[in-house]
Amino acid sequence: FLMNALLKTSLKIVQRAHDKFQRRGKHVDEEMRKEFIAKISTAPPITTDQQDLIDRCLEFESLAALGEFQELKSTSHRIKYYQKYDQSNVAIGKAVAEIDAPAEVVLAWRWNWCSKEKMLFHREDNTSVSRFVVKEVSAREAINETTKRFPPPFNSRQFVVKCVWSGPDADGCFLFCWESFDVPGVESNRSIRGDSRGFMKIKQLEARCREFTTVQRIDAGGNIPA
Repeated sequence: FLMNALLKTSLKIVQRAHDKFQRRGKHVDEEMRKEFIAKISTAPPITTDQQDLIDRCLEFESLAALGEFQELKSTSHRIKYYQKYDQSNVAIGKAVAEIDAPAEVVLAWRWNWCSKEKMLFHREDNTSVSRFVVKEVSAREAINETTKRFPPPFNSRQFVVKCVWSGPDADGCFLFCWESFDVPGVESNRSIRGDSRGFMKIKQLEARCREFTTVQRIDAGGNIPA
C-alpha cells in the first residue's frame, strides 16, 4: 500500500510538468500563424500542377455556362450568401464578408488545418468524425482529410483534398484553393468518399478592411435528401 502510494505521488510529476508548460491554444495558434507568415516571401514558385488546380477552382466563379450566382437570404448584414448549380445539378455556394484582419493572417489561419482552435471545434462537434493532415507536400501544398457523420441511416462522408495557396498577387490578394484527391490507404471505415472543390480569396479593400470570399462545390455522393 505504501509503495503504491509513493509511486502514485511520484508519477504526479508528469501532471505538474504538463500544467507548468502547457500553453493556451490561442497562443500556440498565433505562433504558428507568425511562423507561416514569415515564410511567405520565401515560398517556392507555383508549379504547373498547382496553377492548374488553382485555375480549375476559379472556374466556378468565371464560367458563363454555370450562370450567375443568385443571392440568398442572410441573417447577418455583414455576410452575403449566393448559390448556383452546375451541369450535374450540384449546388455551388458562395459567401462574401468584410473582415478586419490582414490578408496574410487570414491565409495563415486557414492553412493551419489542425490548429488548436480547429481541433477544439472538431472534438466538440458531434458530426465531426476525423480531421488530420495526410501529408505536407511543400510550403504551398498539403493533403488534408475530414470525415463528417451523417444522421442514420446514411453513411458518413469522407473528404480528402489537395490544398494549394498562392499570393500575394499584384493587388495584394491571396488564394487558398482545394480539390478532391485520391490517396490510397486513408479510407474511413464505412464512409463514402465525397467530392469537394473550391477557393477562398482574401482581397484588400481599405487600410484595415479585407474582403473574404469563399466559393465551393460539395458533392456528398450516394443517395441523400436535398
